[in-house]
Amino acid sequence: MALGLCLNTAVIFAQSLPDQVARFRDEVYMCSGDAASLARLGNDVEERIKGELSGTELSNALSFCEYLIGKAYQNENNGTEAAARYQSGLDYAAASVKANPTADGYRMMADNMSQLCTLKSTAWVIANGSKVASYANKGLGYNPRNAACAYMIAARWVYAPAPFSNVRKGINEMQDILSGKYDLEKDDYFNVYYSLAYAYNRLKQPDNVKPWLDKALAIYPSNQDALQLRQGNARIVNSMDDR
Repeated sequence: MALGLCLNTAVIFAQSLPDQVARFRDEVYMCSGDAASLARLGNDVEERIKGELSGTELSNALSFCEYLIGKAYQNENNGTEAAARYQSGLDYAAASVKANPTADGYRMMADNMSQLCTLKSTAWVIANGSKVASYANKGLGYNPRNAACAYMIAARWVYAPAPFSNVRKGINEMQDILSGKYDLEKDDYFNVYYSLAYAYNRLKQPDNVKPWLDKALAIYPSNQDALQLRQGNARIVNSMDDR
């Protein structure tokens, strides 16, 4: 897909999350407070949705909240608290798919597992890392239009260290997510745009970094990862792989 075509396409956000969960997601992606305050907000949201949702919908929403709180702690390099929240999110998602397998449940298993892989030992990652794509593929089996599952499959090529990465393949798969085959929510657009910018940064192609990074920052202007990438200090630094 041509770069210009993607950038000129109007962005329409899908929204399947409960309103309070979506608002909490936006607070975390905007890095609008310190981790402790965002965790308190997330805990409050969890208590509210416990009175409004049930079954797998509740489990998936709780998993997402735990995932978001984990991201907030990880933004402050608090790996211990982040890992605990990601594990909690993984537990909620596992209970969800055991009771009623859905794309959203498997998406949350993939999301939480992928973040745990950034915090755990090499041995743990070797034992568990392949599960991320497996869970995401299972999610696509239940809903082929689930953009978050497709994103998790593409992201491994962009973020894995050499020699396990394939950045050009990741770029192609990320651009395919924008082709109209998938239903994208606000954070899906941000994640794809940011990841394309990150991928081109790995390939040392700054002219291609800027337009995608601008698109990401148009969605979440104060996102810490995007701002650090703009400053040339991407938080995840891998060996360059231009395959």
